[in-house]
Amino acid sequence: MTAEYSHDWIRRWWRKLRPQPFAPALLCALLFAGEVFAGPARFDVPEFLKRPVTTPGIGSQPRPSGGIRTVMIQMFEWPWKDLARECEQVLGPMEIAAVQVSPPQEHLMLGQNSWWERYQPVSYKLVSRGGTEAEFRDMVKRCQAVGVDVYVDVILNHMAGIREGRGFAGTLYTKYNHRGLFIPGDFNDCGLYGDNQIRNYKDRFELQYCELLGLADLKTSSPSVRRTLTTYLDGLVDMGVAGFRLDAAKHMPADDLRAIVAAVKKPVYYVSETLIGPGDPVGISEYTPFSDVNVFPYAYDLARVLRGGYLASWLNFQRIYPASDLSVVFVENHDTQREQPLQSLSRTNEPEYFKLAEVFMLTWPFGYPQLFSGYRFVSYDEGPPIDGKGYTTSPLGAAGDCLAPWQCEHRATHVRNLVRFRNRTAGVFTATKTWSAGGEIFAFSRGHLGFTVINGRATELAGAAIPTDLPDGDYCDQVTASGTHCARRYSVRGGHFRGDVPARTAIVLLNEESSK
Repeated sequence: MTAEYSHDWIRRWWRKLRPQPFAPALLCALLFAGEVFAGPARFDVPEFLKRPVTTPGIGSQPRPSGGIRTVMIQMFEWPWKDLARECEQVLGPMEIAAVQVSPPQEHLMLGQNSWWERYQPVSYKLVSRGGTEAEFRDMVKRCQAVGVDVYVDVILNHMAGIREGRGFAGTLYTKYNHRGLFIPGDFNDCGLYGDNQIRNYKDRFELQYCELLGLADLKTSSPSVRRTLTTYLDGLVDMGVAGFRLDAAKHMPADDLRAIVAAVKKPVYYVSETLIGPGDPVGISEYTPFSDVNVFPYAYDLARVLRGGYLASWLNFQRIYPASDLSVVFVENHDTQREQPLQSLSRTNEPEYFKLAEVFMLTWPFGYPQLFSGYRFVSYDEGPPIDGKGYTTSPLGAAGDCLAPWQCEHRATHVRNLVRFRNRTAGVFTATKTWSAGGEIFAFSRGHLGFTVINGRATELAGAAIPTDLPDGDYCDQVTASGTHCARRYSVRGGHFRGDVPARTAIVLLNEESSK
């Protein structure tokens, strides 16, 4: 165990306690106690207190494999039964840290099967097109058993926006009356425009007190509303859920959200969805005291530098992001896939650039990487395939094969290998020996543990000699390796990687001996 890993349990403990109101005082007390009882000469402040907590500390509970886990995945719309099976057969063996699942609560049911119906709650019964409560509980238990934490996508900002109807589990409701949960006084009435809908997204009051796309906006400042929401989260935590994605976080005052999560009975992980751009009236820093944040600009900027041929300028973008230990980064998610015009990379239309982006995200030491796995769709609203009862059909065949329209993107060989690379190089969570040629070719080492070179050009880089911190020797390329078969092998001699780098290709080398 390296020194970098030795305070892992402290990092996990601190990240989960961070939302609690007493956390700052506790931290100060611990530091003071160290000085008083251990004495300045003996007291060694853990590295995680001297600098931002690095990504390897996130979600890295003791695992059956004995290794650290540093990558999460969003399994968009996967049914609970199939997700449990995928944890056991794929995600666990891949050493994935956590899986983010779609909202499990009862949702709107319009008969159109739109993907966004899951994001319009009707009640907090755990019955959805993803499956039943029993199936959800079983999934959490089985994923945990193979070392995969479960993060739940939760909607605390609003309820369904339809005037009246019946939910997926049969619950009757009206827009501002949800029996046993909320009454009209539990919703915000901003008093604007006659319909209370947000028009000006640059106005803080409208953004946080009017209705997002006509959705019934919960009064999260109300103690009774907070109690109801916390009770929902508590129930999920009791089932073994280890974290939450806070949907539409910027549409709720940060103080309200912090009060809700601080009241949850057990410390768990939080990430806030904060799609915040220039000139927006709220800032990401309002949410980082109690949660990590989804860094949407990461996906957009990565697309920009790869398309534009200046990957080496990446650091100029990274400087404006939240700190690494606060950032959840991704190449795509369910929202960016459906944006018009598309700002992020398209796996279908730009496969070469998309693969390079995945390589960069999983090898460059920044953030908590989030992979994505979903289904192929044609129209914006299109939901997953469903059966006659409205439940999502299985992505898996009898032999565990992936069935269309499901994509199973996470099963790609290079993705599996690079998750392993990130886990194995976590002990040196910094980039060394950065090198570039013309902006389109970028290389870096992960100390003595790993090396990456990305060629974004349309032509080969022949006879390259690139400085690296890898020890001299022969290495297998992790991007093209399959199981025990090494498709491409490269050498390091005299502190330099030597070889040809094909056009729009990446090469990743792992020091297998030192990274064990």
